[in-house]
Amino acid sequence: MKKIFLSITALVIILLQSEAADFKTDFEAKNIKIGTAADSIWRTFDEKSLGDQGPSSWEIKKGEITGNALSQSSNIWGDKTDTVAIGTVAVYTKQKWIDFVLDVDVLANDNDGMGVVWRFQDLSEHYRFFTMVDSGNPPNGELGPWRKLEVRLGKGAGQKLPFYDTLDIEKGKSYTEGKLTHWKIEVTGDRFRVEVDGKKAVEGKDNTYNKAGYIGFILYAQSGVFFDNLVITDTFPVNPQDAFTTTWSQIKKLRLKNQ
Repeated sequence: MKKIFLSITALVIILLQSEAADFKTDFEAKNIKIGTAADSIWRTFDEKSLGDQGPSSWEIKKGEITGNALSQSSNIWGDKTDTVAIGTVAVYTKQKWIDFVLDVDVLANDNDGMGVVWRFQDLSEHYRFFTMVDSGNPPNGELGPWRKLEVRLGKGAGQKLPFYDTLDIEKGKSYTEGKLTHWKIEVTGDRFRVEVDGKKAVEGKDNTYNKAGYIGFILYAQSGVFFDNLVITDTFPVNPQDAFTTTWSQIKKLRLKNQ
């Protein structure tokens, strides 16, 4: 009986605590595994339809912000027609989020595409904030500079042109090469808002993907970029009564199993 009681107590604590999960990293921790393997802390995904086949080169290295940062140094880009800016993604795999506020410092020594993905299920299902400086890229698409809020088109449609649907665009603005910039992204239900250096950039509304997914970074033809001081604050609303009901149902299942 004592063993059952301790198991139930532990379950209550775990279930109640699991309702909120914040994340903060300055990338100074040792042994941060990055790669394509499923057990990677930061898992990388390279697009299949690429002009430059890559592979990507994600790593933790000393950068130009403060100390270590998440960096990518290859010039991986696509699609093959170079109409839409796609390339490579790295997502944090130890937690999924629905609603959140994200803050991150970014510095790029190149002038091409970079951004953030969220509610990421895979390369064909996610949202992204993406920004481009280069006025010559993508050469067969919408040339920079711009900032965009976009939704990937899903299985099938999201694996071919046009890959994304644009929810909002800010033309003529992006970032300054070699200068530190700060992004803030607020996601609440079907509403998204992005601020760059404290000023609103893009915002939009969409309900295509409404379940929890990974958060990470996305790049196109971007060599020498650094992401640092990442803070993700979970803002998904939890009804305490719903949380208690869910917890109690799990306890009853555990009791019945041990009878």
